[in-house]
Amino acid sequence: MPIFKEYTDFDAVGIAELIKSKKIQAIDALDTAIDLIEQLDPKLNFMHQKTYHFAMESLNRNKDLNGPFAGVPMLMKDMDSALYSVPMMQGSNYLKDIPMKFNNSLSKKFTNSGTLICGKSATPEFGLMITTEPKAFKPTRNPWDRERSTGGSSGGAGSAVASRAVPIAHASDGGGSIRIPAATCGTVGLKPTRGRISFSPSHGDKWGGLTHSGILSRTVRDTAYMYNELFSSEIGDPYSVHYEKGSLINSLNANKKYKIGFNTESRLPITITSDAKNAVMHNAKLCESIGHNVEECNIDYDGLLLSRAFAIIISSHVSQMFNELKDLVGRSFKKSEVETASRALNYLGKSFRGKDYAWARYTIQKISRDVMQQTNDYDAVILPIISQSAPLLGELRPKKINNIQNEILMALRLGFLFRIPFIRDPFLNKNIIENYWYSPDAVLQNVTGQPSISLPTFYTNNNLPLGVQFAGRYAEESVLIDLASQLEQANPWIDKKPSIS
Repeated sequence: MPIFKEYTDFDAVGIAELIKSKKIQAIDALDTAIDLIEQLDPKLNFMHQKTYHFAMESLNRNKDLNGPFAGVPMLMKDMDSALYSVPMMQGSNYLKDIPMKFNNSLSKKFTNSGTLICGKSATPEFGLMITTEPKAFKPTRNPWDRERSTGGSSGGAGSAVASRAVPIAHASDGGGSIRIPAATCGTVGLKPTRGRISFSPSHGDKWGGLTHSGILSRTVRDTAYMYNELFSSEIGDPYSVHYEKGSLINSLNANKKYKIGFNTESRLPITITSDAKNAVMHNAKLCESIGHNVEECNIDYDGLLLSRAFAIIISSHVSQMFNELKDLVGRSFKKSEVETASRALNYLGKSFRGKDYAWARYTIQKISRDVMQQTNDYDAVILPIISQSAPLLGELRPKKINNIQNEILMALRLGFLFRIPFIRDPFLNKNIIENYWYSPDAVLQNVTGQPSISLPTFYTNNNLPLGVQFAGRYAEESVLIDLASQLEQANPWIDKKPSIS
């Protein structure tokens, strides 16, 4: 089998250029990716299923190498990524044998760009956790330390890209799920503006507009070139943001100077470690060293209030998701097929009333407006995306006592209590502090809809990546791409590789 030995030294754009110039054959890149997946996945568990046949069929259909990424191997996340006849398992035993009946808009865009989809990357069950350790599959491991988490929910994508099995991978972000794995695994992760990428034809939006599709990559130019292919709306989408084709690519060399704010604190009563604060300061100083105007800024909002509203919205949409899945599967789930935490969110979602959901929507939109006004003077704001470097596997999973409490809650049908604010709020506050400690403020940009990018510019003394996020104004991804490109040139990370034993 021909092997492209320099495969891991190139990003996706670089591999595509080699293929188009006939310096290598597309089959060489695909064979090399498959060989690496076969070597690395048993160690890292970043895939839920292989689609080598789909990749080969895509290559055979594209003999003329159409598309800017023609011949480039990639993975699709096992969520939000319908491929005809391929199950979308979403990390759950409930969906293991249910093939999809269509290709969605996003999978078509990836295919039309020329990429070869080699498999479906790992995700926690239904994308509901910030660690990729679903009970239905083995835990996904971090290439920098295989005893540690990759974050979630796009943890399989993060592990695969960081290990260099593939140069790019599909990801999605409903509460930090692009940026958390990027920060944890040492990749580039841009959560775009709300409405940039369509969920057609199955959904208008996901999680009430909180979820965004995207990718993880190793370089800023891969991010710019791929989003240039993905940004567009479809007829009937609830949000539409105009994108000028080519503007992200042009921004790679804009080299403008910006006003940048930074903040090292959380709006939740959660400790940001010295490593995470040092990561923010490292990036602030790096921006200043290349000529940007940098200053500390204050971002003031009630983090617990926002998180409670977020929880009500998410649980409500989880309940609706199970209604949709019942139609897809043809039956309701069995208790043994779905994890306790997922079932508890479904139960809570059914317990809340319409006025609870309306209150939650009103609350997050009010906070969004206030935060966007506070930060509008800045072209970008540097914030922690994770509170520390990657925790050990198991530390982000629900504790046994939490599962017991949830089982009791459901068995005794106590959901009505969550309609009473003075009972509901303390319970949710406690759970937020217990469950959000690793990524306390990640949901903010999902709520505002603003773009935010995590960059692998900082490593701890233990050689673990610890990314921070740069949040931009609404629809100003070009500013973030320009700034990220400048930082990549000033502090290159492409040659930083994990050693996987």
